[in-house]
Parts: sequence; structure tokens; C-alpha cells
Amino acid sequence: MKFGLFHIVPWHESRTQEQSLQDALEQIELADQVGIDEVWLGEHRFSRHGLLSGIFSFLGAVAARTKHVRIGTAVVVLPLHNPILVAEEMAMIDVLSGGRLNFGIGAGYQRQEFDGIGVDIEESRERFYEAVDVIIQAWTTESLTYHGKYTNVDDLMVMPKPLQKPYPPLFQAVSTSPASVEFAAKRQIQVIAGGPTDIMGQAPQVIKLWREKMDEYGFEHKHLDPPMSKGIYLAPTMEEAEADAAGLMDFSSRILRSVGPGGTPIGMPVDKDGNLPKGYEHWAGRQQDRERRDDPGDAGLPPLRGTPEVVIERLHQLQEHGINHIFGSFGFPGLPQKKVLRSIEMFATHVLPHFREVPVR
Repeated sequence: MKFGLFHIVPWHESRTQEQSLQDALEQIELADQVGIDEVWLGEHRFSRHGLLSGIFSFLGAVAARTKHVRIGTAVVVLPLHNPILVAEEMAMIDVLSGGRLNFGIGAGYQRQEFDGIGVDIEESRERFYEAVDVIIQAWTTESLTYHGKYTNVDDLMVMPKPLQKPYPPLFQAVSTSPASVEFAAKRQIQVIAGGPTDIMGQAPQVIKLWREKMDEYGFEHKHLDPPMSKGIYLAPTMEEAEADAAGLMDFSSRILRSVGPGGTPIGMPVDKDGNLPKGYEHWAGRQQDRERRDDPGDAGLPPLRGTPEVVIERLHQLQEHGINHIFGSFGFPGLPQKKVLRSIEMFATHVLPHFREVPVR
């Protein structure tokens, strides 16, 4: 199995912005030192949900402070950026890190982020699909010529090129929408499951659908294990693990349920009147799903929370569902830093060695 540390750097009320960012870097450095395979970082802006609006700068800091972990994005929200600039920034990270980049992408879902940048969320799918084409061509051709709806350039020398050839591994955050899984498989992009799909207990089905689509297109995939994001937290006793979670794990859901500028919910693509934009029809009822389940993973796939022994057993359950690639936060927003670091160390000491020796099921 592969394991990673996930961070969007939420800004809890108990921390300053600076403390939150520095704590995240300390956690990442520890993960690198103790043998965690990967770090995954997610872009967000305009709310306490996540501080990584400057994700490219943060990735550079991570590349400079680590030596071993692969550095992933989960995700860069492509419609919010010029894809040529994204190609340049991510290639630079790949070069500076010595070829350790995993490039995770998504179409985005928070309307307030689109409104704040001045991008119409109704265009997000079109912008996303075009951006993928632009970035891949920028990385794989000597000079870029592209004429699309949003990008029009001729004979443009986009530099640097990624160190990994033909380009860094691509990953796409997908929901329960078959269209998003279809696109990922068609372009040979690994899916990232978790989040809403985990809350609704559908992550294994999403990965299974992706494998079926890869078969339909004739692409080899048995050697690939698409990652799944999932809550991870270790403590010496179940009582402490549950008590820490009960007091703090509602932070993200509280932020995502709150109302942002213009009267729109921060964690949703709907407008102030509750209307869904084009391409987000599968979000119908999503807020009700969040409210119905305060504990992601209770739909048959329990959270990886508890003592090392409990976490090992629950990881075996995930393996039975065909999931062999996990990343998570190892704590909760507002949890004392020493407990997050302890969680990472306990996982590396007591859980990681077990799965280095046990074959994939």
C-alpha cells in the first residue's frame, strides 16, 4: 500500500494564518523523514476552509524542505488559472523536486471561488477540459500552438519542461458523476476518490467504474492504484481518538455550510437561489448528504481513526474493497500540533511497517 499526508491548511480560530502554514510545513517535513510516501496539497481560497490560495509558492517550499516524498496536488483547480501558467509552474516544481511531482487536477466546486476570481462557474467544465489539453501539449511539444475557446497561441516556447517524461503522473478528482470518470479514463488519468464519494460510501464503486472504463478504452491499469482521501488519526487509546475527533472534526463541515459573499454556501456550486450550474447536476442533494453524515466514512468504510491496531484492521477492510492507496490529514483543524505530529509518528512506527510487508490483496 501507499500512504500520504493531505493538507489544505485550514485556518482554525485557535491559530494565526502564519501558525497554520508553519504547522503544515512541520508536519510535511516529519512525514518526509519517517517514510510516508507522499504529500498531497489542495488549493482553496476566500474562506477558512483552506489557506493554500498560493499553492504554487507553497509547493516550492515543500520541494525545498523535503527529499523523499512525492509531492502531489489534490487539487489545482484548473478553470481558475491560465493553463499555460499552470504548465510552467508545475514543470518548475517537478524540476526543483527532482521529478517528485504528482499532478492532481479538478474542475472546482465552490462558486464563491469562481466569483472571486471572476470566472463564470458555468464555464468550468469547458475550461477544465481545454486546460488539460493545453498543459499536456505544452509539456510534450517543443513549441505550443493551440486554438481553443479560451487559449489561442502560436509557436509559443513554454519552459521549463517537466523532468518526468513524457510528463508527471496525472490524477483527477472525481465525484459520483459518470462523466468525470469517463473523461479521466479516456485521457488515461488516474482518479482521486474520497471526499463526497467517501461520505456517501461510493469511493470503491467510483474506482471500480474507472477500471471498467480503462478496460473499455484498452488501457492497462492493473499496475495503478488510484488514491483515496480519507480521515486518518492515531492516538494511544480509542477513547482519546474519539474524544479529539468529537471536539474538532466539525470545523470543515461548519465552514462549508456557512454563507459566503453573495449569499451562496461556501462549500457548494449553487447560487443564492439554490440553482445548480451546468455540469453540476450530480450535486443535487449533496448538502443533505453532508448534514446527514457528520462522520465521513460511516457508510460501510469507517474512518481510519483509533489505535494502530484498529487502523491496521480498517486498512485491511479497505484492501478488501480494492483500495491500496490512501492519503489523509492525520489530525483535525484546531488539534494541538504535538498530537498531529504524534499521529504521524505512530502511523509510521506501528502501521506503515505492517503494510510494507503485507502483499496487496
